[in-house]
Amino acid sequence: MNITDSKELIKAIQDQKAGQTWVLQAGDYNVSDDCLDVVANINGVEKGFVFPIFVDNLTIRGEGDVNITSDYNPGNPAGGAWNYQNFITIGGSNVTLENLDLKGNPNGYYGNQCNKVIELINGKDLTLKDLDLAPIEDSEGKVSSGSIYINVADAGNTVIEGVTMSSWINAKAVTAEGSTVTVKNTVQDFTNNSYAGYSDETYGYAWNPGVSGDKVNLENFTIKVDDNANFVKQISDNLKPGTTVELTEDIMVDEMVYIQTEGVTIKGNGYKITASDAFKMGNHGQVNLFKVQADNVTLDNINLVATNKNKHTLDVYGSENLTLKDVTLDNTNTIGGAPLINNGSSIAVEGKLSLVTGEKSWYGINVDDTNGAASITFEDGSEMAFENKGSKEKAPVYLELTNSKPEDVIINPENAGLELGDKGQFVPHTHVYGDWKSDETNHWKECTCGDKKDTAAHEFKWVIDKETTAQEAGSKHEECSVCGYKKAAVEIPATGTTTTTESTGTTTAETTATETTTNGTTTGGSNVEDPETGENTPLLWIVLAAASCGILLVLKVCGGKIKARH
Repeated sequence: MNITDSKELIKAIQDQKAGQTWVLQAGDYNVSDDCLDVVANINGVEKGFVFPIFVDNLTIRGEGDVNITSDYNPGNPAGGAWNYQNFITIGGSNVTLENLDLKGNPNGYYGNQCNKVIELINGKDLTLKDLDLAPIEDSEGKVSSGSIYINVADAGNTVIEGVTMSSWINAKAVTAEGSTVTVKNTVQDFTNNSYAGYSDETYGYAWNPGVSGDKVNLENFTIKVDDNANFVKQISDNLKPGTTVELTEDIMVDEMVYIQTEGVTIKGNGYKITASDAFKMGNHGQVNLFKVQADNVTLDNINLVATNKNKHTLDVYGSENLTLKDVTLDNTNTIGGAPLINNGSSIAVEGKLSLVTGEKSWYGINVDDTNGAASITFEDGSEMAFENKGSKEKAPVYLELTNSKPEDVIINPENAGLELGDKGQFVPHTHVYGDWKSDETNHWKECTCGDKKDTAAHEFKWVIDKETTAQEAGSKHEECSVCGYKKAAVEIPATGTTTTTESTGTTTAETTATETTTNGTTTGGSNVEDPETGENTPLLWIVLAAASCGILLVLKVCGGKIKARH
């Protein structure tokens, strides 16, 4: 079925039949309140739905930019009724919504925002693909799109893919064996959100981004957050495997961020997480700024800055495959501890790891294998920067090993500028530079670790390899006066040649005037010298006249006079 305007869409909703496919052409569609009288019989409620879908095997697909909304507002308190809370209510199985922009209807009971933009009930095998759920502003300028609520025990194989929204997905009701809700390539933007930081005495922080429920699989799922949310209570405490949390500004936390969920990524975008003035010890009994106790976690392009309310900046305990990618750990103002603690964990460093210590810091990194094997691998292309702002010297790395060898704990130390010292500890590498190395353009000196210094362009001069003669060419090459790099030799032409005069058979040598400059360059002159001025000038005319008559002249110059003998 091809649909081109709101009237046709409303008619299709009113007359829907199982197995239909509705193809909506690009445009804006407003169903308003025209479908409230449709007899839908969803979950025991006969009618009163803004956009009901009550048949099986229905597909609604947009072609181009398709925007669907409703301007119907049930008001307050009527909007609190269950059937009025939703924009689209689905009571059929195998329903697909694809390539649509949906903006829920306003509801006075929820501050003129939509509570649930889509709810599945009495159906399964729902597919939501490539949907943009538009945000709606409240009276304070905060936004929410309304949630997606999978409100059935058996959701079959429900897939939510390529969806952007400004709220959460609730799948707690899904409990049936074999039933799954797969969420992939989906983004929840929780910035400037109406529910960021919100809690009440009864439910606490119950309005959080993410996907709730035990029958959920996440693939490439992202939550965007700002400092309006309670990062610990609303974000980090509720993470599921496969979640990426993306910061959009600096974040302040009131207690330790404790990552205990595997497969999580915190993408900082260069922003920082630091302790607020209200920072306090949590139920875990620790005052570290950030702790990871889970496998396959990644911290990406983030700055963790401890304050005088913290101990360690980053504490990693019993974790496998933690990746630190372009991370700064600042322990300057700590009450003690270190920027990085590795207790029985394996850590991989990618990009740059920056460590900063202060007056009360212990050292840069502590590695302890008491509770299990511990290692830090500095991957190819990585580096470590260590800055001590305290008055006393501090080690960049300190090993407390019981069961391991130092070389098995710090892997690829050269990438971090470290080398194993004679006391079994890693110390800053001391560069030892060898002889000159070069290429066609530059020369430099290089340490065994690969570090280079004194890189500069060659300073070439000409060097004669073989002197030239009148009969034989020579050669020369350019050579760097600093490093000795040589270019290929080039030929210097001979300075003269031998010719025969046909008319007399006489052989004479023609001399070419040459000049060799101080740098070996050869320049050419004329085969015949310029005649000099003065009393010898007539000699040329006599020779030329005699030659034209075929007369052989023997000339003798005596005391500046010319005598001819026939």
